[in-house]
Amino acid sequence: MSTQVPNIEITAAGLRIPTETEILNGVLADFNNAFGGNLNLNLETPQGQLASSMAAIIADKNNLIAELVNQVHPDYADGIMQDAVAKIYFLERKQAADSVVVCEFVGLAGTTIPQGFIVKDAAGNDWRLQREVSILESGRVNGTLVLPGRVEARAGTVSQMYQTIVGLDRVSNPQDAVPGRLVESRADFRDRRQRSVAINAHGTPQAVYANVFALDGVSDVYVADNPKGEAVTVGASNYSLKPHSIYAAVVGGDDTEIAQTLLRYAGSGCDFNGNTEVTVYDDNYTDPKPAYEVSFMRPQPLPVYFRVKVERGAPLGYQDAVKQAVIKAFNGEQKARIGANIYAIRFVTPIVQSVPQAHILDVEIGTSAGNMGTTVAVGIDQLPTIAAGNIEVVSDD
Repeated sequence: MSTQVPNIEITAAGLRIPTETEILNGVLADFNNAFGGNLNLNLETPQGQLASSMAAIIADKNNLIAELVNQVHPDYADGIMQDAVAKIYFLERKQAADSVVVCEFVGLAGTTIPQGFIVKDAAGNDWRLQREVSILESGRVNGTLVLPGRVEARAGTVSQMYQTIVGLDRVSNPQDAVPGRLVESRADFRDRRQRSVAINAHGTPQAVYANVFALDGVSDVYVADNPKGEAVTVGASNYSLKPHSIYAAVVGGDDTEIAQTLLRYAGSGCDFNGNTEVTVYDDNYTDPKPAYEVSFMRPQPLPVYFRVKVERGAPLGYQDAVKQAVIKAFNGEQKARIGANIYAIRFVTPIVQSVPQAHILDVEIGTSAGNMGTTVAVGIDQLPTIAAGNIEVVSDD
């Protein structure tokens, strides 16, 4: 026998899904026909309850089919379906990467610091030495320490030894740590996939962006070029680009790989900008090989400050909840990036969700505790950073 339950329709405009009411009416009509007509179709009867359950099951399966169809569309894909779409572009989602800091160990020559040795930072985080090192005749040696997740540590703050080693006097990080990253979010992966269409091109900023961002360990990129015969300034920090040059700011990744990629895709005859210079050799020749000095920018940290005003009477512990909400939103799906504008209003929703019992009166943002407003403009040579100590939560007393 035929059914009165309407089917899903695939049209030129997309799917047409019958409503639950239409499905329920169809199921009731089928029941009525199956029992010869004049069946009591009141939903409170056993047959009515059974029809309601079947209609709910059909509607749920229809919704799953609609979700699956939507997942085929690159703009709506998520999770494993987004991974599958990206495979068409030969892309893979970037996995989480540890935060990295280089520390200088000072002490007696020959003293060995074992792999896994813990050095704490000012916030109490445990950084672990990647591999064993021994202090050199100079009385110093550098070692690389890692910490899972996206953690920031300013220069000189990773200095507390967890245990004592005879011959080791002190340890500290001369430079800021390189923050790690979370698993690449849906929004970031979608953005990178869209830009990757230029990955096979040469001589354009888009090609440089796509290929540098594809390198292992790279978590953020900003690319601009200056085709003019004179220097121009770009961005909130008025960074000056040389005439006929390309500029690339990169977070994470290997210096040599970045420089080689810039040389390969930036085009012939252009100059470079930045605070990091690498000599790249053309391996198509035997010695002496042509050598090129390639520069790119390792952006400087730009600490961002927040002031959140909460109405008096908020529940106990609301300050920590607000701070964690700000940090999570700052580093989350729409994370703050090089050269971007960061708006205070974007953080209102996650803050409200973190303390639904409290009333949020105001959210301000700035580059110092005394310079607060509604937005922060990040320069193209700056990487916005966040720390709990830079988030002030005040009560409306």
